[in-house]
Amino acid sequence: MIANKDDAQWTYKGNKGYMPMVGHIAQTSQIVASDFRPGNTSPSKDNLGFIKQCQSSLPSGIKINKLRIDAAGYQASIIDDCFANQIEFAIRAKMCQSLRNIILNKNNQWQPLVDKQGSFIEGQDTFKMQHFIGKDGKVFDLVVQRKCITGQVQLDLNLDLDHDNNTQNLEQIATEQYIYRAIATNLDYLSDGEIIHFYNQRAEDSENRIKELKNDFGAKQMPCGDFNANALYFDICALSYNLFALMRQLLPLEFTNKRAKYVRNRLYAIAVKVIQHGRQVIVKCQAQYYDLLTQVLNNIKAFKPLLS
Repeated sequence: MIANKDDAQWTYKGNKGYMPMVGHIAQTSQIVASDFRPGNTSPSKDNLGFIKQCQSSLPSGIKINKLRIDAAGYQASIIDDCFANQIEFAIRAKMCQSLRNIILNKNNQWQPLVDKQGSFIEGQDTFKMQHFIGKDGKVFDLVVQRKCITGQVQLDLNLDLDHDNNTQNLEQIATEQYIYRAIATNLDYLSDGEIIHFYNQRAEDSENRIKELKNDFGAKQMPCGDFNANALYFDICALSYNLFALMRQLLPLEFTNKRAKYVRNRLYAIAVKVIQHGRQVIVKCQAQYYDLLTQVLNNIKAFKPLLS
């Protein structure tokens, strides 16, 4: 399960911004819940409420097992709720001065970051430490990743600021040599590299899906200046996307992560002739499309929806 917010503000007619929250199911890419918000809403506002909205939108008997969310979800209430409901999480951490001092300690035992094939990634290292946020917050693991800076100069202003006070809340630390970022997690059975790769999968499972919603289903720009009308329009876009995502699950593996344009050109645009002979409906097509259409039709026939 992924709960994700697109960090960039989208626009509607009149050049006013909006910032919807969007939760995705990783396995099917479908949107499980959305919250249409004004553009000036704090990214961290009521994220726990939105996660609970995602849970309540799932079919009966289905629960959130894993949560990936950006730094807007780095909140003690969310982490405590994950522990209370046995949800495994990977959340981008926000940096503060005390955390900065620990990360930049020269005595840290850094280990080379390993890729998915087991090979060392040059110029990237990790170490793991325990951490907590909030007065009585649960203790969790913090996987810190550093990446060597090449070909450029970084200047760290050493700021420890907060979004809610109209200032900046940093998600990374930059020095002359490295960029440091961290992930809060309770996935203690995974290695540092596996946790980082799991979190980075947000790019495919959620961020790219948001790009599809915006570019392929009309959600990039809202049609009018009325907020409620735009909220309805956004929900229609999300519903259209979900129908497409469901259809994509019934297609051959070739189409698993393909965008609507690809599916339209490779499948929807196939020219066929439908004829009725007696009590039979026959579809005639070119021989090169026979196997593809046969597989698609068989998958549709075999589909059995979950009962809520």
